[in-house]
Amino acid sequence: MEILNLLFLAVFVFIVSTFFSRNSDLFSPSRIFLIIWLVVLSLAELKLSYYQFEWSWFSWFVIFVSIISFLLGIYAIYSVNFGTHIFSLHEMRTILSKKDSINENKFFFWILTLFSAYIISYIVIWIIVGYIPAFTAHPNFTRIGWSIFGFGLFIHLTPIILYMVVVYWINFKDLIRRYLLLLIGIITFGTFFLLYQRFSLVFGILLIITYIYYGTNKFNFKNFFILFIPIILLFIGVSSLRESELFIYYLHYTAKMKTTMQYAIFTEPYMYLVMNVENFAFAVEKLERHTYGLYTFDFIIALSGMKRLLKEYFFVSDFPKLLSPFFNTYSAFFVFYRDFGLLGSFIFPFITGAFTSHLYFKMKANPNFHTISIYGMILVVLVFSFFIPLITWLHYVFDFTVIYFVTKLVTKQNIELIHH
Repeated sequence: MEILNLLFLAVFVFIVSTFFSRNSDLFSPSRIFLIIWLVVLSLAELKLSYYQFEWSWFSWFVIFVSIISFLLGIYAIYSVNFGTHIFSLHEMRTILSKKDSINENKFFFWILTLFSAYIISYIVIWIIVGYIPAFTAHPNFTRIGWSIFGFGLFIHLTPIILYMVVVYWINFKDLIRRYLLLLIGIITFGTFFLLYQRFSLVFGILLIITYIYYGTNKFNFKNFFILFIPIILLFIGVSSLRESELFIYYLHYTAKMKTTMQYAIFTEPYMYLVMNVENFAFAVEKLERHTYGLYTFDFIIALSGMKRLLKEYFFVSDFPKLLSPFFNTYSAFFVFYRDFGLLGSFIFPFITGAFTSHLYFKMKANPNFHTISIYGMILVVLVFSFFIPLITWLHYVFDFTVIYFVTKLVTKQNIELIHH
């Protein structure tokens, strides 16, 4: 498969080269999506673990159908909007620089409201469960059970609270409110960090980067790396807290790496990236039956409270045909194939791509805090599409709904500037 890797490299170099063209949008959906998947597929082709295997033509076909279908969805909306006036990145930043584009009082109120819901839920879960993972003997295991249905949803407000605190600091100068929100941000970050989870923190940082890129003139490579470094530190830092040096060596052994022990520190990030698509490629070959919407519409079934009952009734396992018990994710597209086969692998990625492109063009045609925030939410889905089907999860749909309505309520349209 050396030819494939050369092809991936050529496409990757071409996409990166377009970053340097004038008026290039670094965060356009097709660019982000392709870069993520080219990197992951190239790394998977290195086969540095004995758990990895040579994919069949059918596995490659299903994966390519999913990727191409998603891109076709993006292109379909691009075609519909061809010729429609959209604002350049510079014009967007000019529009967003208007300090009266967000209602300050409403914005401050909603940040306080969301934080109150978060901290109350945190305390309730702490009381009922009886522990905080960071203060237990085995936090890497106890963190999994730290939740209560209903209250657990509000814990996932973490990225939204952190995002809104930063946006307030960028746009408003009221010192008392700024320092109160800084305290709220520190408490939210600190308390969530004690849960030994990192995804929501990275989620929040990605939202912040998206807003800074589209809504301010503060984005440059220097500031990007200042924001990018905390993401790396979060992954390394939380892993260091969760895993001793002995565990890192143990992970290297259990991952059946072909590399020597001196490269053990790279085991987790490598396997974190590649085993999702490896499991995807393996499972599509072995899957014997489909589940007809049980996973694609997981957020609806989970909200109804019938999720566990349906899985028990139909004898459905969340993790079919794993290559290793230590790695149990399949990427975003597996749920569509699992539910509806090849038809699902074409239709649902196409719909997702079209929806993503629609939100992107909506933001470019009418740039404001609301449209940028919504696109930021879908951008997170693209970044983690190699890993998890985030868009089907209840807590993501909950966060999406919250940020949609809150940002819509606090955003003021500057019609005069937009029409000029």
